Amino acid sequence: MATMATIARAAGVSPSVVSRIINSDETLRVRNVTRKRVEDLIRELDYAPHTAARSLRSARSGYLALVMHDLKNPVNAEIFSCAQRAAARHGMATIPGEASRKGDCSLLEDLIGGGGVDGLILQGANTKMDRVLSRAARRKIPTVHLQSGYSKDSRVVSIDNQKAARIATQHLLDLGHRRIGFLHVAQRLPFSQERKAGWMNSLSDAGIQPEFSWQGTGGFDFFGGARGIEKLLASAEGLTAAVFSNVISAIGALSKVLDMGIRVPREFSVVAIHDSDMAKCTRPSITAVRTPLERVAEIAVEEICSRTDTIRKRILVSEPSLKLVERMSSGPAP
Repeated sequence: MATMATIARAAGVSPSVVSRIINSDETLRVRNVTRKRVEDLIRELDYAPHTAARSLRSARSGYLALVMHDLKNPVNAEIFSCAQRAAARHGMATIPGEASRKGDCSLLEDLIGGGGVDGLILQGANTKMDRVLSRAARRKIPTVHLQSGYSKDSRVVSIDNQKAARIATQHLLDLGHRRIGFLHVAQRLPFSQERKAGWMNSLSDAGIQPEFSWQGTGGFDFFGGARGIEKLLASAEGLTAAVFSNVISAIGALSKVLDMGIRVPREFSVVAIHDSDMAKCTRPSITAVRTPLERVAEIAVEEICSRTDTIRKRILVSEPSLKLVERMSSGPAP
């Protein structure tokens, strides 16, 4: 295996010059022909830096932990993929973790509390696992929460949840719907409450007072969405549309509504917050509010890797802007 010393001997330079070229040291003054000779040898000899040794020298692990609540969820998988790419640009690798309500997080807790990672990105769900992992990270490594924090002092990166729900609801109002339901992800979560507020405010602005029975819980997954819409339609008479806080639960709900013999969108319209490739592939395809998930993941990584003394408590991601993607699941009120 090639080493820096091997490359240095072949190029006729010192190992420190090779190291500075590998690390893109802008202060290095070396002839272009020498730099090219070193770079060619790096590729020719297939040199790879020894990450473990580098970590020992810098007292940094080179890893970030990204802990989610259901890595199988396509939306979460997209967030992880974006975070992974962003971390790679900072020379970091990303370790995935799952904080299920029933699972054992002791290994994750040991890894985070023991300095095995340089930072923690945690998808906030206000669970016991969140609190355990947040306490393990406290004062040892920087922590950023996605959407919801553990406490008022948590550093949180989120989208404009109220605006997203307003866009979805206004689209249905513009189509003539007046009895529009709303399905939370989970009512206890702050971002779910923000989306509820956006839905309620849009209806209020249109002179509509929603009944309590018009709202329910759809959860994060297909089955939660199916159960949620079944309960909602059983308890609230005359609904002609619904806004879903999660596109995956909206897909499950769409399947359930069709199984019930309800025609979409002729008799019932569906609009989701967040977009997904899966939303394009359902039949009918699902109208959704596209959100800047990729940028949320990037900013979370940047907040950890920036090593700045300035800590922003609440970071609202507004670019790229929220956008309604109109598809086949929404139509004029019956």
